[in-house]
Amino acid sequence: AGVFIFSFQDVVVKTVAGSYPVHEVITIRCLISIPILLAMLHWHGGIRALVSPRMGWLALRGAALMVSYTAYYLAFPVLPLASIVALYFTVPLFITALAGPFLGEKIGLNRWIATIVGFAGVVVMMRPASGLFEWAALLPVASAFCYGTAALMARRLGATDSAPVMAFYQNLLFLMGAGLMALVFAGIGIEKAGH
Repeated sequence: AGVFIFSFQDVVVKTVAGSYPVHEVITIRCLISIPILLAMLHWHGGIRALVSPRMGWLALRGAALMVSYTAYYLAFPVLPLASIVALYFTVPLFITALAGPFLGEKIGLNRWIATIVGFAGVVVMMRPASGLFEWAALLPVASAFCYGTAALMARRLGATDSAPVMAFYQNLLFLMGAGLMALVFAGIGIEKAGH
């Protein structure tokens, strides 16, 4: 069900991409999800669960996801959806590469070989030497890196904080980040951006 909702969200965002600024898309997403998350928190132990001793880490994870989703959505007006999703599927590569340094997990030789082969596939797909390289193709890859980092943080935070608490902080940071983007864009006079 979660994958269906995310896929449906991608189609909706792709449909409006170029017509709405990314900060408006993120704001609308948050205004829909935060009340649902508050209801889940109430049902899942109460709102007091938001007062966590790891608030700073929850906020840092939310900021990583804010960067991830912003980079992902920024690619929508420029690249085909299939290419964006394919490049975003580098998330497991980043998780494998970062699991050792972040979580102290041992990664065997077979997994390293699979990770390198997968990354080589991404490089081939981006076609950096073909003259057809599109700089916007780096956006889904950057998104995957930030999402992979946030996933590893969730593994640690999940020991003390519930999924609704992590999701609430994530969406709160999304809303704050979208507000900051709107202020910056308005302050420098950007009403509509091109490529």
